[in-house]
Amino acid sequence: MTRREHSTSSGQRMASLAVLAALALLAAWLLVTRTHFNPAVEVALRAPALKAGVMAQNAAAAPGEATATPPNAPGKAAPLASLLPEAAAGAKPLGPAESFTPATLSDKIDGKAELYLAAGFAAMSCRSYQAGPARVEVYLYRMKSPDAAFAVFSGQRRPGSAPSSLAKNAYLTDNALFLTSGAHYLEVIADRAGTKAALEGLAKTVLAGLSASEPVGDKKSAAADIQPGDLFPKAGLKADSLRLTVADAFGCQGLTNVYSAEYAVSGGTAAAFLARRRDAAEAQAQAKLYQRFLTDNGFAVQNAAGAPAGATVFALEGIGVELLFTRGPFLAGVHEAPNLDAALKLAAALAAELDAALLKGSGK
Repeated sequence: MTRREHSTSSGQRMASLAVLAALALLAAWLLVTRTHFNPAVEVALRAPALKAGVMAQNAAAAPGEATATPPNAPGKAAPLASLLPEAAAGAKPLGPAESFTPATLSDKIDGKAELYLAAGFAAMSCRSYQAGPARVEVYLYRMKSPDAAFAVFSGQRRPGSAPSSLAKNAYLTDNALFLTSGAHYLEVIADRAGTKAALEGLAKTVLAGLSASEPVGDKKSAAADIQPGDLFPKAGLKADSLRLTVADAFGCQGLTNVYSAEYAVSGGTAAAFLARRRDAAEAQAQAKLYQRFLTDNGFAVQNAAGAPAGATVFALEGIGVELLFTRGPFLAGVHEAPNLDAALKLAAALAAELDAALLKGSGK
């Protein structure tokens, strides 16, 4: 080998070693930086934090079994998976039940999990059945309260559905049945129409199990048992329009857990709303919050004779009339009425229902 060839070979070896060293340094840098995400990325990837009570329940549950205790229950409720029957009305299970916690719910219902988590999700179990030629999926959700169960039920109500007599909140479609029972929300969904008997048979069996397993809590006073959803006037109420918004009702940040229902009124449509708070002071604070929201968005206070006692009326041309008042722990009002007269009439009917319920609850 000539001196020039030797020099060239040595230079190539040195260059190769330099490249290898650079690659090694790059690999080491990547290994370190992979464990140090940008904070925004870390937040995006982080699973929803579980509250201490839910974490304790999940830790105590058997692997794969989701359990939760309803609020104020003296003992632990039955595991959801045990409430999905082995057989019902000719339906036979195709396999064991699956169970999911707040941390794993998106594994099963990716894209819809946030609705349940935001409303107050505790646990879910599901199971597949064969009922004749149909495949039926049963999803049983345990929410943190009856209000939370109603929020997901009303938030997904399908238009044009038929009411079902199986429960107070229940309806049927061509191939599915949806209902609530206390803090539970049940979906029974077939892969074809004409399966009403199978849907109802499975739902009845699940409801029977829920009734038998529900822990008995302390009795509430009549006043504490007033349910906002029961207080909406019936005259003019649009069928299946009752909803429960758990966060930022009407676009107002911080206005939470608001029941609303639509009404046919003179000049168009308006919504009545009700929200229960812990006490009168909190209801009044929420009223002030919504008042600030309205004025910040261009609404002006209106003088309106005939409004319920203590009510404040706001109006914005092109949008409509807003009216709100409080009664004890309740915030109530009218949203987007087409005119003042319609707002006053609907508010008067709502106030009458609420006043009567509070009077009855007080025992007077």
